[in-house]
Amino acid sequence: MNKLWIWGVSLVAAGVLAACGGGGDSNGYGAVATSVSTKKVAISSEALTQSVANDDAREACDASDCKVILQFEECGAAAQGITSTGALLFAAGAGNTAFDAQTAANAACTAAGGTACGQVPNLEAKCN
Repeated sequence: MNKLWIWGVSLVAAGVLAACGGGGDSNGYGAVATSVSTKKVAISSEALTQSVANDDAREACDASDCKVILQFEECGAAAQGITSTGALLFAAGAGNTAFDAQTAANAACTAAGGTACGQVPNLEAKCN
Protein backbone atom coordinates (compact mmCIF):
# COMPACT_ATOMS: atom_id res chain seq x y z
CA MET A 1 0.00 0.00 0.00
CA ASN A 2 2.86 2.36 0.86
CA LYS A 3 4.50 1.89 -2.57
CA LEU A 4 1.17 2.56 -4.30
CA TRP A 5 0.74 5.83 -2.38
CA ILE A 6 4.27 6.99 -3.33
CA TRP A 7 3.63 6.08 -6.98
CA GLY A 8 0.36 8.10 -6.94
CA VAL A 9 2.07 11.13 -5.39
CA SER A 10 4.81 10.90 -8.01
CA LEU A 11 2.24 10.91 -10.82
CA VAL A 12 0.47 13.94 -9.35
CA ALA A 13 3.78 15.81 -8.97
CA ALA A 14 4.76 15.00 -12.56
CA GLY A 15 1.38 16.24 -13.79
CA VAL A 16 1.70 19.50 -11.87
CA LEU A 17 5.21 20.10 -13.21
CA ALA A 18 4.07 19.42 -16.77
CA ALA A 19 1.13 21.80 -16.42
CA CYS A 20 3.33 24.53 -14.98
CA GLY A 21 6.05 24.32 -17.61
CA GLY A 22 8.40 21.79 -16.03
CA GLY A 23 9.98 23.77 -13.22
CA GLY A 24 11.43 26.79 -14.97
CA ASP A 25 12.86 25.36 -18.16
CA SER A 26 11.82 26.94 -21.43
CA ASN A 27 8.53 25.47 -22.59
CA GLY A 28 8.39 26.73 -26.14
CA TYR A 29 8.92 29.83 -28.20
CA GLY A 30 7.67 33.38 -28.08
CA ALA A 31 7.63 36.55 -30.17
CA VAL A 32 6.85 40.26 -29.96
CA ALA A 33 5.16 41.95 -32.92
CA THR A 34 4.32 45.61 -33.55
CA SER A 35 2.29 47.62 -36.04
CA VAL A 36 3.45 51.08 -37.10
CA SER A 37 0.05 52.04 -38.54
CA THR A 38 -2.08 51.07 -35.53
CA LYS A 39 0.61 51.38 -32.82
CA LYS A 40 -0.38 47.97 -31.48
CA VAL A 41 2.00 45.55 -29.81
CA ALA A 42 1.44 41.86 -29.03
CA ILE A 43 3.42 39.11 -27.31
CA SER A 44 2.98 35.38 -27.87
CA SER A 45 4.48 32.61 -25.76
CA GLU A 46 4.56 28.84 -25.29
CA ALA A 47 4.30 28.05 -29.00
CA LEU A 48 5.60 24.71 -30.28
CA THR A 49 7.83 26.33 -32.93
CA GLN A 50 9.27 29.78 -33.54
CA SER A 51 7.21 30.04 -36.73
CA VAL A 52 3.99 29.44 -34.78
CA ALA A 53 5.06 31.99 -32.15
CA ASN A 54 5.70 34.56 -34.87
CA ASP A 55 2.31 33.88 -36.48
CA ASP A 56 0.54 34.08 -33.10
CA ALA A 57 2.15 37.44 -32.28
CA ARG A 58 1.29 38.89 -35.69
CA GLU A 59 -2.29 37.64 -35.39
CA ALA A 60 -2.67 39.12 -31.89
CA CYS A 61 -1.20 42.40 -33.15
CA ASP A 62 -4.14 42.41 -35.58
CA ALA A 63 -2.94 44.71 -38.36
CA SER A 64 -1.72 44.08 -41.89
CA ASP A 65 1.67 45.67 -41.16
CA CYS A 66 2.47 43.75 -37.94
CA LYS A 67 6.13 42.80 -37.89
CA VAL A 68 7.96 40.53 -35.46
CA ILE A 69 10.63 42.57 -33.66
CA LEU A 70 11.78 39.91 -31.18
CA GLN A 71 11.90 36.13 -30.97
CA PHE A 72 12.59 34.52 -27.57
CA GLU A 73 12.81 31.17 -25.80
CA GLU A 74 12.72 32.21 -22.11
CA CYS A 75 10.90 35.53 -21.50
CA GLY A 76 10.07 38.52 -23.70
CA ALA A 77 8.73 42.01 -23.09
CA ALA A 78 7.87 45.21 -24.94
CA ALA A 79 8.56 48.82 -23.99
CA GLN A 80 7.40 52.12 -25.37
CA GLY A 81 8.87 55.60 -25.26
CA ILE A 82 8.78 58.93 -27.05
CA THR A 83 11.39 60.07 -29.60
CA SER A 84 12.82 63.59 -29.71
CA THR A 85 10.29 64.39 -32.47
CA GLY A 86 7.38 63.22 -30.31
CA ALA A 87 6.79 59.94 -32.13
CA LEU A 88 5.89 56.76 -30.26
CA LEU A 89 8.75 54.24 -30.19
CA PHE A 90 8.48 50.51 -29.47
CA ALA A 91 11.30 48.18 -28.47
CA ALA A 92 11.53 44.64 -27.13
CA GLY A 93 13.89 42.64 -24.96
CA ALA A 94 14.43 39.10 -23.73
CA GLY A 95 15.69 37.68 -20.46
CA ASN A 96 15.63 34.72 -18.11
CA THR A 97 12.76 36.22 -16.08
CA ALA A 98 9.88 38.58 -16.83
CA PHE A 99 11.67 41.30 -14.86
CA ASP A 100 14.90 40.81 -16.82
CA ALA A 101 13.00 40.88 -20.13
CA GLN A 102 11.21 44.12 -19.20
CA THR A 103 14.50 45.68 -18.08
CA ALA A 104 16.09 44.70 -21.41
CA ALA A 105 13.11 46.10 -23.37
CA ASN A 106 13.29 49.40 -21.47
CA ALA A 107 17.04 49.61 -22.13
CA ALA A 108 16.53 48.86 -25.85
CA CYS A 109 13.94 51.66 -26.02
CA THR A 110 16.35 54.12 -24.41
CA ALA A 111 19.21 52.97 -26.67
CA ALA A 112 16.97 53.62 -29.71
CA GLY A 113 16.55 57.23 -28.62
CA GLY A 114 13.37 56.93 -26.57
CA THR A 115 12.62 58.87 -23.42
CA ALA A 116 10.23 57.87 -20.64
CA CYS A 117 10.63 54.26 -21.74
CA GLY A 118 8.58 51.69 -19.86
CA GLN A 119 6.19 48.78 -20.10
CA VAL A 120 3.52 49.04 -22.77
CA PRO A 121 0.27 49.59 -20.82
CA ASN A 122 -1.72 46.40 -20.26
CA LEU A 123 0.98 44.24 -21.87
CA GLU A 124 3.04 42.34 -19.32
CA ALA A 125 6.16 40.37 -20.15
CA LYS A 126 5.55 36.71 -20.97
CA CYS A 127 7.63 33.65 -20.28
CA ASN A 128 7.60 30.20 -21.83
